[in-house]
Amino acid sequence: MSLARPAALCLVLLSVSSLSASAQEDYPFTGEWNCDGAPFVFTSTVYSTGDDDFTIQEVQEGSDGSYTLFLTDEVYITLSEITDDTLSFSSSESNRTMSCRRY
Repeated sequence: MSLARPAALCLVLLSVSSLSASAQEDYPFTGEWNCDGAPFVFTSTVYSTGDDDFTIQEVQEGSDGSYTLFLTDEVYITLSEITDDTLSFSSSESNRTMSCRRY
């Protein structure tokens, strides 16, 4: 059996998985933000405060354009009023709301 066929299949599978990963990055909140003076970074899978990284278990889009990021079964954050340059951040854990601007 020739190695060319399995190698070609691997390349196709890698291309498809890369497309899936990049499609997940297309959330409007992804990027670096200044939230009331604190640096926050959001990807499709991680929320970072600079000191701590939290794995995003699930992302749910609300009918109003907001996004809820579930970090654990009990802890989540909601990002709302999202524009190209601003968003509002709200945490279930601290009940704090912050205004954020994109860096």
